[in-house]
Amino acid sequence: TSHESNTLASPQSLIMASKPIFEEIKSKVEGNPAVLKKVKAVYEWQLTKGDATVKWTMDFKDGVKIQEGAPAKADCTIIMSEEDFVKMMKGAVSSQSLFLKGKMKVKGGLQHAMKLGEVQKLVQKAKL
Repeated sequence: TSHESNTLASPQSLIMASKPIFEEIKSKVEGNPAVLKKVKAVYEWQLTKGDATVKWTMDFKDGVKIQEGAPAKADCTIIMSEEDFVKMMKGAVSSQSLFLKGKMKVKGGLQHAMKLGEVQKLVQKAKL
């Protein structure tokens, strides 16, 4: 029905909700070379809301590049709801809890995903 279509999130609304967090990640990691050295990898985030999915790239291999869209090749892909992503980055829920409950899926190197805890700590200190 037409009423249901109004409740679906558009990719644009997903971008708006997660964009400030990715901007904060970029700012914090750029200012912390020690953390950047630990997370040297390319990450793809697939954030979902309803039927919509938005992809983000965090490339920490040569500096800090964060942008909307999927990378050509990711070392680690993380799939989760946009709502859980926001909660996780704000520290309201742990990544381990989301992973164990099946609310966060990781493809590729799990060791890379575990290193993102360093990035998460920086962002949580920012008090989003």
